Amino acid sequence: MVRLAHRLADISDSLSVEEFWDLVETVENEMLDFKRGVPDSLYQVIPAMAMTNGGLIVCGVDDHREIVGCSLNQGTQDRIMRYANECDVGVELKSITVGRHELVVVEVPDVRERIVTTPDGRLLRRVGGDSQPLRGDALARFVGERCKRSAEEEPLTRLFSPGDFDLNAVNGALDQQGRPAADFAGLGRALADLNVAEYGDLGSAAGGEPVVMTAAAVLFARDPRQFVPGAEVQLVRRLGVDPGPGPASDRQECSGPLTDVLGCCLAFLEKHTQRYEMVSGLFRESIPEYPTSVIREAVLNALAHRDYGLAGSTVDVTVWDDRIEIHSPGPLPGHITEENMRVEHFSRNRRLMRALRAMNLVEEFGEGVDRMYREMEARLMLPPEFKSTPDSVTVTLRNQFLVDIEELAWLEMLDSWPGSAAERLALVEVRRLGQVPKRGFVELLPGIDVDSLLSSMLSNGLLVRVGRRGGAQYQLSRDVIATAGASGIATPQGRRRLLLDEMRRRSSLSTAEAAKILGTELSSTRRLLNSLVEAGLIHARGNTRARRYFPNDSNSTVCGP
Repeated sequence: MVRLAHRLADISDSLSVEEFWDLVETVENEMLDFKRGVPDSLYQVIPAMAMTNGGLIVCGVDDHREIVGCSLNQGTQDRIMRYANECDVGVELKSITVGRHELVVVEVPDVRERIVTTPDGRLLRRVGGDSQPLRGDALARFVGERCKRSAEEEPLTRLFSPGDFDLNAVNGALDQQGRPAADFAGLGRALADLNVAEYGDLGSAAGGEPVVMTAAAVLFARDPRQFVPGAEVQLVRRLGVDPGPGPASDRQECSGPLTDVLGCCLAFLEKHTQRYEMVSGLFRESIPEYPTSVIREAVLNALAHRDYGLAGSTVDVTVWDDRIEIHSPGPLPGHITEENMRVEHFSRNRRLMRALRAMNLVEEFGEGVDRMYREMEARLMLPPEFKSTPDSVTVTLRNQFLVDIEELAWLEMLDSWPGSAAERLALVEVRRLGQVPKRGFVELLPGIDVDSLLSSMLSNGLLVRVGRRGGAQYQLSRDVIATAGASGIATPQGRRRLLLDEMRRRSSLSTAEAAKILGTELSSTRRLLNSLVEAGLIHARGNTRARRYFPNDSNSTVCGP
């Protein structure tokens, strides 16, 4: 198992080049920065890391990730310590050998309960691999949140016995960090190793045991509600789509170690959401109503970022016919807003987040919300909706697709080949119509650079162009057809679906309009429309010349093999 390093203790004195890159990654992030030498920019990186989550600065690696070396001589040490001292941050240094080169690794601590600025007075935060300033209201909210102690760090409200904790859960977390298993006698030391108990500033309990924090109960207690009132999730399945209470068909409470709570919630949500079984070409596809990874991320965010100081408040999950709502106690933390949450990050419960990352339950800090948006976009669904109040945060996931289920199954057969939502929508449109001119993509994708999109899809082997200049059309490539098939408008089912979709979009169609959409003769178009009337999917109004066709049910879909 590869364990990514964000502390000096995680890094051996001597590593091969491969071992080094496995351990520290190649992409800079908020907890990792590479420098060729010891530049003046450490004036920004050190305070920015200290005000985010701490991290490592590796000196001796250039912008192209070439290991060029940096020696820990007196001049290097003095220069680094001068930068750190002028920012009032205590850093640690370590010399390591990677292949044939010496590198200097600087560990920057996560500074809490005070503010660290650059020597010229700016407050910076790490956003990805950059150090960016905070200003205005965001600065004020950050300072207020940063300078108060999080409820997760409060000592437990009552005495506990080792039997109150799930030793298997504790040892599972230790194993993920490469640490030996503990028994009940060594529970205190194990919790301190996991950074949810402390010997230092909090003092020590009787017998020299560390003081155990609220975060430990949330993560590992058999029943955390004994220590943290409200440390549970209330789940309910309500019928209908109304904003009112609605009748409930099922309820459940989930409590226990955080990993058990997550599993309990996901099981309830799987039970009360649908799976679509579709046949596309020769393959059967099973598609969940909501992307599993998005549901998991939303629940995990609620558990990890809620305010545990709001005694008695629970995380509430409601499943409706058309959406899932996940309600978490406490406002957005620090400088985070609904507008910046995709790119900014602030941990109210940093100990919980570090433990979850060490347990491989989360990946990079701050990427969860952006990943939810990207996953919903990839599935051609409406984006997540976040609503923040001074008391809570609610995320809503809606089960509305921009294409029908059969088309989604077809896209699933292409796996992650078409990367963007625009590419996927373009592919569906070409599959529906057989071939599409450039102007068709312009109408389909307003605001998208269609020239760049088509150029990318041609070079990636998704589409082929036939014809020239103004008469050029775009068709599915042979590779796409070989992978997922091409049945769309070429089949009667595809033509029916296209007409129904256009009829709902425009409210009604004439025979001439339908013929233009399909590119077919009026007589064959009229026969197709009459077959839809006979099937009860549409109805006609008016005489022969002025006849228009209207959909009977705006929510009906036509799916086929």
